[in-house]
Amino acid sequence: MASLDEFLAALFASLGPVGSLLALLLIFALDAALFPALPEVWIVVTYTYRPEILDPLLWAALLLGVGIAGDVLGTTFLYLMVRRVLIRGRRMPGWLERGMKRWTTFLVVRDERLILLNRVAPVIPFVGAFIATLGWDYRRSLAYVAFGGLAKYAILLFVVFAIGVAYNPSTARWITLGIVVVVVAVSVLASSLYRRRHGLVSGRSP
Repeated sequence: MASLDEFLAALFASLGPVGSLLALLLIFALDAALFPALPEVWIVVTYTYRPEILDPLLWAALLLGVGIAGDVLGTTFLYLMVRRVLIRGRRMPGWLERGMKRWTTFLVVRDERLILLNRVAPVIPFVGAFIATLGWDYRRSLAYVAFGGLAKYAILLFVVFAIGVAYNPSTARWITLGIVVVVVAVSVLASSLYRRRHGLVSGRSP
């Protein structure tokens, strides 16, 4: 544990505030566009290794802004790629398009509001691809991406801030990482339960 703490401390010290923010931006963008990158873990880790010259609330605000920007950038990138290359280029596999449309017909929410639900119980991967394929309103979708991210990560950072006040930095880091693990696990469980309840595991309508 101590060696990992020292490694992370050295890593963030070498990156500096700007480097840490750019790294977080990349992680959030990759998570939104290409593959799961556990942004919940990284935003908490980045916060707990806050540069001493920055106020905790200012650092949290910067992380929130960067995280939301990364979400929007990654979602937009995937949206444009699917829309321009696959849909307009007539390269979208029919089976994939039908599968994406059929997937959402089994959900209680079937429009852009599904993006908000996805923050609590992830039921659709690669949101940008769904926005393009289902013809959702781009601006409304991005607004939901930003609002959902703001709400989720603001609550998470508030909890981390409160723990940091109550405990010393080293102890607070491990407590907050434990909380993040629980948050991710609950999110995965909620997604699984939601899909089972609505018949999505077997692909049948409930």
